[in-house]
Amino acid sequence: MLVNFWPRRVGPAEPLAAALLDHHRSGRARRVKALRADGISFEIETEEYFTLEGQLAELDVLSMDRCRGRVLDVGAGAGRHSLALQERGHDVVAIDVSAVCSALCRLRGVRDARTFDVMRLDSDEPLGRFDSIFFGMQTIGVAGGMKPLEELLRRLSHCLEPGGELIVDSSALREAWDGDEEDQSPSRGEIVLSTRYRGLRGESFPWIYLAEEDLADCAQRAGYEMERLARVESGEYLAALRHDLNPSLNEESEGGIES
Repeated sequence: MLVNFWPRRVGPAEPLAAALLDHHRSGRARRVKALRADGISFEIETEEYFTLEGQLAELDVLSMDRCRGRVLDVGAGAGRHSLALQERGHDVVAIDVSAVCSALCRLRGVRDARTFDVMRLDSDEPLGRFDSIFFGMQTIGVAGGMKPLEELLRRLSHCLEPGGELIVDSSALREAWDGDEEDQSPSRGEIVLSTRYRGLRGESFPWIYLAEEDLADCAQRAGYEMERLARVESGEYLAALRHDLNPSLNEESEGGIES
């Protein structure tokens, strides 16, 4: 019957999660097809999720060096960053929206891996507080838009220990959304994606690619100072966001200068 060949609808993260599990079981890299709502498609290689020696090796090393104390690894995937941080002696909590990914992390040796959506994280959640909250492999894009990102950053400030940081990598959108090459506004990076792997078709989800200046502006509005740590030739950059504990003092100071 035709229905047997029709892709099965699953949650947004599940095609990639299934591919990561297949890679782990077989030892062979898999490819996941990603499709933008405007018709542009590309492939996601699972190999990058199992090694720190991939295309962004330089940023990975710097991000691991930057992490300190208790670390939250957001969107842990197959757990490559969590495992590396554990080996360095950090207390790591790995979270992923996919139960398959969190189970895979535990299978590979991550001691504390939980199924959890970072968009629900705030000071009342049972994960505790962290010295470093790490968004690797452009996971910050899960915010989906500039307004949700600002709200997320504000809530995450309540999950940081004093002096704690968000460590984030991202890049500007390379191919124009809806073909508009002239649009360079922050909202240009807000796109809609879906993924497919074998017989699985994931539900569509919003994603955001962040030019460096757009992340800096959003971070400032949410009460953070941003420090760029590195940038690679392909356009990806690594940044640390440190929350300003006394934003009102800065506002008074700025007001005094202006007057």
